[in-house]
Amino acid sequence: MKRVLVAILSFSFLTLEAKSIEDLVKAFQNRDFKIVCQDGMKKFNDGNRDEDFLGMVGVACAEIDYINPLATLQKSLRSTKAGRNNASYFATLILQKKLLYQFMIDGLDLGYLRVPDTGHILSIIFKNLVLKKYKVTSSDPKRIEIIDGEKRIELSIADTSPKKVIVDVFKDGKKIEHHWYR
Repeated sequence: MKRVLVAILSFSFLTLEAKSIEDLVKAFQNRDFKIVCQDGMKKFNDGNRDEDFLGMVGVACAEIDYINPLATLQKSLRSTKAGRNNASYFATLILQKKLLYQFMIDGLDLGYLRVPDTGHILSIIFKNLVLKKYKVTSSDPKRIEIIDGEKRIELSIADTSPKKVIVDVFKDGKKIEHHWYR
């Protein structure tokens, strides 16, 4: 009887586990990236190492600018081609975030650097900074303006401790996105 109970409990746990991953896939399809990122990271910390799942979690985290968890995820993405591609994407965003911070805070020249280009806002900003396609609108406090197609991107530094790089994206004079990185 005890073995049957353990088997039933194990099967129930696996069914619940599968359902919650299924729920996360549905949340991802519904663009509820915050839930996917947060709950997916919990599953990662509990031992889930499925590379397709981790790729989905990482993309969700990138979509909501939770860049730091990508460092943890990308270490586990090496067994499949898709996993390695996701790991490179995550590493690119981490590097671009750090270099953007150095550019804004320390004045680092980015003109000599080349990294992969992605559709993420960090990559769009980075590409424009590398190509020197920006205008300094204020030096103290530092403010940068980038025109990218129909969008105007403003970079500034928040007076917080630690400092934050603020990114506001405008289209047709209206703010459509707000990001911050530290």
